[in-house]
Amino acid sequence: MELDLINTVLKTIAMLFIVLGFLILVLYLVKKFMLPKGKTQGDMLIKVLSTLYLSSKERVEVIEISGEKIVVGVTPGSINFLTKLSDIKPDHRAGDGS
Repeated sequence: MELDLINTVLKTIAMLFIVLGFLILVLYLVKKFMLPKGKTQGDMLIKVLSTLYLSSKERVEVIEISGEKIVVGVTPGSINFLTKLSDIKPDHRAGDGS
């Protein structure tokens, strides 16, 4: 009777390790094949430079695409081009009056 209990516990532990191993293998394969290869955040063609939330679902974003800075409005139903930014000096601030 005691031998049957030990045998059942060992089978249960073995099955647990098999299931966990399978899960780790699936997660590894998803990461390897589903995510962009060789693309880190710095290598991406589109970069989000700044975000201003207007409400919980609407925002204005400054993005950079191939070196060009573009301002877009983002809502749940659409993304709209607002303007293209020319080179702005880093010390320039809106409302300075200068």
